[in-house]
Formats: sequence, C-alpha cells, structure tokens
Amino acid sequence: MNRWLSLLLVAAPAAVLTEVTHAHPLVPFVLAALGLVPLAGLIGQATEMLAERLGHRIGGLLNATFGNAAEIIIGLVALGAGLPEVVRASLAGSIIGNILLVLGSSMLLGGWHYRLQRFDRRVAGQYAVMLALVVIGVAIPSLLATVGESTRPGAAVVAGNALHQLSIGVALILLLCYAAYIASSIFGVRAPQFPIPVDTEQNETEVNTAPPLATALIGEATAERRVATTGPFAVLVIWWKTTLWLPLVVLAGATAVTALVSEVLVSTIEPLTRLIRLNPFFVGLVILPIVGNAAEHFSAITSATHNRMEISLAITAGSSIQIALLAAPILVLAGPLLGAPLDLNFSLLEVAMFGLVAGLYALISLDGESTWLEGLLLCAFYLILAVGAFFVPS
Repeated sequence: MNRWLSLLLVAAPAAVLTEVTHAHPLVPFVLAALGLVPLAGLIGQATEMLAERLGHRIGGLLNATFGNAAEIIIGLVALGAGLPEVVRASLAGSIIGNILLVLGSSMLLGGWHYRLQRFDRRVAGQYAVMLALVVIGVAIPSLLATVGESTRPGAAVVAGNALHQLSIGVALILLLCYAAYIASSIFGVRAPQFPIPVDTEQNETEVNTAPPLATALIGEATAERRVATTGPFAVLVIWWKTTLWLPLVVLAGATAVTALVSEVLVSTIEPLTRLIRLNPFFVGLVILPIVGNAAEHFSAITSATHNRMEISLAITAGSSIQIALLAAPILVLAGPLLGAPLDLNFSLLEVAMFGLVAGLYALISLDGESTWLEGLLLCAFYLILAVGAFFVPS
C-alpha cells in the first residue's frame, strides 16, 4: 500500500478516541473518513494476496466479494442507525462517481501524460452493456414509484409496503444476476461446445482458453506488486508473501476495524448536519462513496498513469456493477433485519444520472480511445452534480 495511505491508518484509532471524548462532530467525522481510506486498501491487498495463494478463480471470487466491502459495511451501519436515505444516496453516488469522477480522473491524468490512450473497444463495450443493464434494473422500482402509470387517468404509483416488497423481489433477481456475472467473468462458464469446422478450431480454442478479464486483472495487479524484503519488517514481509494465515488475519482485522470506524462515521452524520447544516443527501451522494471506494479509485488512476486504460475501464465499470448487483441487494435484504427497511426508490435526479453515466460510458468505449479533455469534462460534470447536491434543501 502507498506510504501516504499507510500513514492515514493513524486516523482510525484517533477517530474512535475523539468520539469517546465527545469532541466536536466534525473532528471524528473527518478522522473516520480518512481512516476508512487505508482500511479499504488493506482489504483489497489482503484479497489480492489470498488470490495469489488460493489461485486466480477463488481469488477472483474473493476480490469480487470484498471489492466493495467497505461500502457495504458503511451501508449496514447507516441502516442500523436509521438512515436509509443516506444509504440510498451512497449507492447512487458510488455508481455515478465511478464513471464521472474516477474514470474522469484516470483519463485526465493518463491522457495528460500520454496524450492519446487506446483500449480494446470490444471489452469496453461488454462492460458498457453490463453497466447499462444493471442501472436499468436498479432504476425500475424508482420509476414505478415516481411515475408508474400516471399517464392513465386514475392510475396510482407503487408505494408503501408494495414498493418495499417490489424492492426485495428486484434485489433477489439482481443477486441471481450477480451469480451469473461471477460464473461468466471469473469461472468462465459457457455453453457446451459443438463441433466446429477445422479451419476455425484454432481460433475458437484461443478464445475459450483466454483467461477471464477479472482474473487477468488480478494476475497483473499481483505481478506489479513488489515488496522489499529487507529492514525491520522483513519477517512480516516474508510471512505476508508466503503464508495463508497472515492475509486472512489482516482481512478479518481490517474488516472488523472498518466496521468500528464506520460506526463512528455514521454516528456523527446527524449531529454534524444539525450543527453546520450539512445536507445528509450530499454526505451520502458524495462523501461516503469517495471514502468507501478510495482504494479502487487509486488503483484505477494508477493504472491509467501506466497507460493501462483497459484496467481503469474495467475497475470503474466493475465496481459500479458490483454496487448494483451485490451491495444494493444485500442492503435491501438486510434492512428488515436491522429494523430499517430500505427500498430502491431513488430520486429522479439519481435515476437521470444513472442513465447519463451508462450512456457516457458507452460513448467513451465506441472509438477505443480517450484523451485528457474527455477526462476533464467528466470530472467537471461530477463537480456540477456535487455542487448541486450540496445546495439541495435538507
């Protein structure tokens, strides 16, 4: 993990200490937000090391499962605190921010250095299609709740308990879609092979034996990681690279501390919004997604600065797909257990942004090229959205 990110680990115990001593809510809020950034990075590094020990397929499954662990933990804690609106805004902010902010920053920094960056249009197009489909699935309950069949006289929209039951049904379907997504992208599940002409057999074999994109990304990320084996922590470094138990301990510990720090962060939202009149919608839409996905953001930008835009595109789209297919259903199903039912009734602004980011991602992938200007405009669009969210009445 980056040295500066490692230094931020000090913010985690500091956040707990300031919360216990009843400091001004802004202090533990900022410290908890900073402390969650390296904790998310530790979870990611532990799963990558487990992938190296257990094989790419199991490792790919771990990465897909824990890729948004911090976001899910923050959402569960916020639900337990009775803040479903903040959770819903956080889910929307993660999907929107991955495309506008993270991909925009990657294109801006990578394009500024390399001027023009190229990537595989076919692979990017596949992610664009998946992203468009999942955001449509997430937005359907919102459209039924806000529009319904309002064009027909006397028609009513879906609301109340019916809306919650609809959200649970959609959540179960999305989880099934996530299982199919994992089976296809990581385990390479395909239809049975049929006899093919001899002259195309070699080409077909090459396609079928190619590693799934998610597996390839894990392998490349693992190959790039080089840790020094000298110094006072040499023994720990050797254990980290050669044993299975140490990454498991780090993963369990980082997850537990993330839950603790998330509780501090969420507990300060309501008093902070009262004291400095900070809009909870802005906190959920902008601040929480940046904190929960900071490690993935860093990986996407780093890949772009090394002229690997395909990896940046895969990280941004893949994270949004995981939010829609995994994080959102888990939070919807966990809501009743935590005493805070959560439905998928996003605001019209969020639904409109879903369509915008899916369309922008598809347009960017059409030509297989990106420039710094495209990245700058994506970041500018995100800033406009953030400023608008800040001034939304609370």
